[in-house]
This record gives sequence, C-alpha cells and structure tokens, in this order.
Amino acid sequence: MKTICYISLEAITKNYEFFQSRVRPAFVIPVVKANAYGHGALRVTRHLHEKLAVNTFAVATLEEAQELAGELPNISILIFSRVFPAELSLLPANAILTIGSMDDANALLQSGVTELKVHLNVNTGMNRLGVSIAQAIELISNSNTNLDIQGVYSHFSSSDTCATEVYQHQRELFFNFVSEARALGFKGITHLANSAGTLHVESPSFDAVRLGIGLYGYDTSPEKQYQSNLKEAMLVKAPLIRVERILAGQAVSYAEKWLASVDTNIGTLRIGYADGYSRSLTNRGTVSWKGNDYPVIGTVTMDHIMIDLGDDAPETGQMFTILGGDSPEVKIGRVAQILNTIPYEICCGITQRVIRDY
Repeated sequence: MKTICYISLEAITKNYEFFQSRVRPAFVIPVVKANAYGHGALRVTRHLHEKLAVNTFAVATLEEAQELAGELPNISILIFSRVFPAELSLLPANAILTIGSMDDANALLQSGVTELKVHLNVNTGMNRLGVSIAQAIELISNSNTNLDIQGVYSHFSSSDTCATEVYQHQRELFFNFVSEARALGFKGITHLANSAGTLHVESPSFDAVRLGIGLYGYDTSPEKQYQSNLKEAMLVKAPLIRVERILAGQAVSYAEKWLASVDTNIGTLRIGYADGYSRSLTNRGTVSWKGNDYPVIGTVTMDHIMIDLGDDAPETGQMFTILGGDSPEVKIGRVAQILNTIPYEICCGITQRVIRDY
C-alpha cells in the first residue's frame, strides 16, 4: 500500500470561482508554479482550462512553462523569473517573459530576437525583482524595440499582515504608474494583487489578479475571515503497516526522544521526511483515523513515523489522515503553525514519491 496525496479538483474549482466573483470584471491568473504548490501543475492547469475556459496561467521558471506548453499549446503562460538570452531558443511560443531588472531588459533588447512578449515587473517596495517606475516608463516609451510589452505588474510585500501602511503605499505607487503608462498609450493588462491582496478590504482594481495559495484553499488575509468560503484541496493519507505493544519505559525511534509512560500500542505509518513530512514534527505532530487523533511520537524518520495508539489496535492497511481532512489538529494550516511556517511550504514539500490521486 502507498502513501497518497488526494487532490480535490472540485475544491480548486470552487476556490477559483469564489475569487473570480470577488474581482470581476478583472480576471484571475492561476499561479501553478512549484508543481501547482504541490498539487500537480499539469493536471490543475488542464482542469481549469477545460472546465472553466481559463486561458492564462503563471509559473516561475522556463522549465515549468515548457512542461505546460508541451501538453497545452493554446494557453498563455507568464513566467515570473528571468529567462536569459541563451535560453530563448527553448521558449515555448505561448510563453510570456517577465522583465525583472534593467540588466534583464538590456539583454533581451540586444538578443536579436524579434517580438518578444513580455510583462514588466515594477518594483514598488518588495525589492526582490522589478524595474523602477522610471525604468518601466522608459521601456514603455521606447517605440524602437523588439519587446512586445503586453502587461505590467507589481507584487505586494505585506498584504497578508495587519500592517497596512506599506500595502497602501505600494497600491498608490502602482496606481499612479499605471495612470502615467496609460497616458503614454500603454494598452496592456495591469495586475497587482496576490491571493491575500485580493481578499484585502481595499482590494486593488486592475485588469487581473494572480491567484496562488488561495486557489488551493487557504485564506492568507490578516483576519482569516474568508476561510469558510474556501476548501482545502489537499489531503494526505498513509497506510498503517505495523502495530506492536511496548512496555512502560521503552523508547521509540532514533535517539530515544520518546519513552512510554505506560504500556501502549505503537503504530508505524508509511510516511517520513522523504515524503515531505517534516522531521521537525518529532513529538509534535498529530494524525487522525475514524474521528480519533493520535500523537506522532519519537523521531520522524526518512520513510516512517510512529504514533501512540493507546489501547486501540487498528488492522494494518488502514489509511490514516496525515495532513488535511476534518480534524483541526491535522489541518495543513495547523501544522504550519506548529512549524512556524506557512501552508505554502507544507504543500510544496510533499514530494514526488507520494502518489497524487485526483
């Protein structure tokens, strides 16, 4: 029996429709980078394209764009990260580049490749990628160019926090930039909001939004008031492969980090850190089965975790919920809190060794 990551395409559909209803007439660009945040980029993209006629998607890298383009040549694929001139011969015809620096822009201008479809990433304070507003205006104003600038965008640095000063400043900067670009005759699309920005009370109204983690069912807005409108799409289950009784005082797993205080049944499940279950959940994790929660005990190993079953003795082969599902203690958001991280990392961390079942 195998560990399985169940992906609900119905949940992804409902999440997409919820966000689209909030931003209409703007349109939603699903972000399917990092294998659709662990959910399976090709399957999620094909589903949204065929089920809801979504035609524009976003990825991080050239390689991710190639994967989608090979199966879905009729969609548009925006690449967030830099593609160098030496890689342009590998660029799919339906891909759109992002210019994230003037070094990037100059390299493309001098590449000799004609009619390069691009979006400009405009830095309004994130300071990760992006040209300055002045540089963006310069590029838009250049009529003698091989760059077909089809869009401009920026990226919020703190839309998922309660601090609104930076959020408002970035929103104002981008609004003023778009106004200036429009006055120069720019007719491409504009987009600023990510998932949390779209859920913000003062969500910016531009032509599109980029929907990442929200597509997969997680509310990252400061107050989390929209979680009931979303449905988590990922559920990870692993089989029980061994049940044995140990005596009080006996240890479990490497380095004897857990000792039984009473006689108890120990279950071994086929999942470990090689599957994406963090080793930092040693003595901190929880799994569920038939409405009952069981603590993860002892050091999480590469291929297995152990749980304290108490006096319960399920038959081997039973599938236990490891991440997601109905138990509050096993939900991915809760596990992220325990690990002092975010649901993105938990979902992205489920490795290819775990079978995806749609």
